[in-house]
Amino acid sequence: MNRFLFALFFIFYSLFSFSQDFLQDKDLSQFKSDQFSDEQLIQISKELKAKQMTLEQVEPLALAKGMSMNEFIKFKARIQALPQVSNEVKKDAPDNGVTKNDVVELAKKNMVVFGSELFTTKSLSFEPNQNMPTAPNYILGPGDQIELVLYGVQQFNHTSYISKNGTVNIPNVGDIFISGLTFEAAKSKLKKQISGIYSTLSSNSSKLSVSVANYRTILVTIIGAQQSGNYRLSAMSTVYNALHVAGGPNEIGSYRKIELIRNNKVIRQIDLYQFLTKGNQSDNISLEDNDIVRIPSYDARVVLEGEIKHPGIYELLGGESLQQIISYASGFTENAYKNRILVKQKTASELKVTDLNELTFAGYIPKSGDVINIDKILDRYENRVQIKGAVYRPGVYSLLPNQILTVKKLIEKADGLKENVYLQKASIVRQKEDLTKEYISINLQAAINEKPEANLALQKEDVLLIFYNQELLDSYKISIDGEVRSPGSYAHAAGMSLYDLLLEAEYFTDKAASKITIYRNKKDPNFNPNDLEKIVSFDLNVDPKNPEVAEKFLLEPLDHVVVRRIVTYETPQMVNFSGEILYPGNYAITKKEEHFLEFLNRTGGLTDEADSRAIKITRNGLNIPIDWEGISRKPKSSINLILEPGDLVTVPKKKQTVIVSGNVMFDTEVPYKKGKSLKYYLKNAGGTSDKGWLKKVYVVHANGSASSSSSFLGFRSYPKILPGSKIIVPEKPEKSKMTTGEIIGISSILTSLAGILLAVFK
Repeated sequence: MNRFLFALFFIFYSLFSFSQDFLQDKDLSQFKSDQFSDEQLIQISKELKAKQMTLEQVEPLALAKGMSMNEFIKFKARIQALPQVSNEVKKDAPDNGVTKNDVVELAKKNMVVFGSELFTTKSLSFEPNQNMPTAPNYILGPGDQIELVLYGVQQFNHTSYISKNGTVNIPNVGDIFISGLTFEAAKSKLKKQISGIYSTLSSNSSKLSVSVANYRTILVTIIGAQQSGNYRLSAMSTVYNALHVAGGPNEIGSYRKIELIRNNKVIRQIDLYQFLTKGNQSDNISLEDNDIVRIPSYDARVVLEGEIKHPGIYELLGGESLQQIISYASGFTENAYKNRILVKQKTASELKVTDLNELTFAGYIPKSGDVINIDKILDRYENRVQIKGAVYRPGVYSLLPNQILTVKKLIEKADGLKENVYLQKASIVRQKEDLTKEYISINLQAAINEKPEANLALQKEDVLLIFYNQELLDSYKISIDGEVRSPGSYAHAAGMSLYDLLLEAEYFTDKAASKITIYRNKKDPNFNPNDLEKIVSFDLNVDPKNPEVAEKFLLEPLDHVVVRRIVTYETPQMVNFSGEILYPGNYAITKKEEHFLEFLNRTGGLTDEADSRAIKITRNGLNIPIDWEGISRKPKSSINLILEPGDLVTVPKKKQTVIVSGNVMFDTEVPYKKGKSLKYYLKNAGGTSDKGWLKKVYVVHANGSASSSSSFLGFRSYPKILPGSKIIVPEKPEKSKMTTGEIIGISSILTSLAGILLAVFK
């Protein structure tokens, strides 16, 4: 019973701790994605999002901690299949106009707070360029590394850190105090002190170069960010760099009133909108040790939506007008209707709306919580008429002011009627004042003859429909598809043969078979209800070199011709061989099942430099290791894989080194020595570190396969090391103590389980 309860406790605690802190000092060699529920995976997904980590970034960490590639692929697939979890609004967030329901609705519209992209774009970090020359006004301090180079008649090189006492120690010169000086002042002081020993420096026979080789780190505290806390940053860091490291303002943080506090005084109030809208970096000042970056809660935000170039949520400063906010959003789009801008506001008890127009919107002062919507101009024209159908140039035409445009004049503008026009009828589709439509039928022949009852004057938005004579139209149509060079519809003429149509369609392709099928509408003047056949077909065998059969077969209007494809015709499908083979390149799959060894023989085989143990196949982004020795012994076995289209076969050069990485004293590449064990290579890497987990060490071989250590009767055996192998030492799991609350919670669960089990066994 005790063992059973302990097993339940262990499983419960393992799942609980894993879902709470994924990848944090854990051994993942026994990880199985099927063990976890969707709720636990959702918790893991939230954790990764909070740490701004993608699955691609997680992969190398998970593999380094022992997770197998197959399990990671399953885990990734389950995470990606989870329903998207919306960000929750903090319960203690102040109601400054935008409520939780508002945020949910805005999230549906993909609206974000203007400025948040600064901190969600991974390629933008504001990291200082450590290779730039040191600014003359840079303040030196303990931890900065100074490099001195004297060149000329007298020469010496020296690198020294500024000590905690603020001095650098220079051989033959002594200690020189430079902490707190600007870089320019420190250079002058160093030159003066050193010239007392190296006299050629005073006479300019020698020159002194002073530079900062490495910058010290400073402690900066960030409050009100997505990840508030203390950060160790380079002394070259600026405010924007610190904000990006901390993930930017949190959900209720201001983007416009960020405070830089130094020596308990606010020395700068930072407005990120100046940088976002004008590229002004005057607020991006350098940080100093013990600076505090405080992000207060925002005072007011409004929402811009509709025909604005950058819809989103915008933060207001006191007194800013709607014109200013719209300028932050880069202005209106080309389709914006500026004569009616709708503002939805919140009063103390309900909602109200305000209409602004082109003359009043600029001076309007928005209030917190305003939702400002800019409508689109109407999709209609003030002077448009259209003509469609059996004319040579159908389309849109203008109706000029005070112009009388009749049916006949519009037809003339459209270059006249086609030959197969239906003259007995035309229609005018007219939009009435209430926006409903009416159809006006006229006699087209009468309109052409300028009869007043038919040749009507057109109004804006009228659409004139000119109909085809369907019988004439059908007689002109005939179509062909399949294996001809120009399939499509072609005009039919009396006496037209199948051969004539083939010539118009640019004849057969190389894939064409001799079989051609013609489908034809069945014409029967006597209706027979028992006859279910509507289409008749004709199957012809046409020799492309002797088209006599095609010349004799006459086509009729609406016939549809299909040229069949050769049944055995296939486009060659390729695999690629690269690396140490005699003839690398693409090779076609010549039969249904062609094995790796057959292809390799076609390539000429391996070169003398080929590493046969490292051969691998890349298929759909995954590596498949090849067991060359096994294939050589048993070429007919299943390990001689059947290659598939798109496979990439790589044969690398022989490698005579072994890579050691992970939790060792230092990552290194050791020359391979035949017969040496895994411990020999670990010794050459300085041994494992304090966190190195020796019994979980594993080896990735040159062909991509992997082996791990194993234990039998207390004796541990390690994988065999071959040239090109990579030894990886994972990290030991950290044994964290449970909190009092966790102990009490788990104890109550175990007590309940024990009671249930006792009841069952009784």
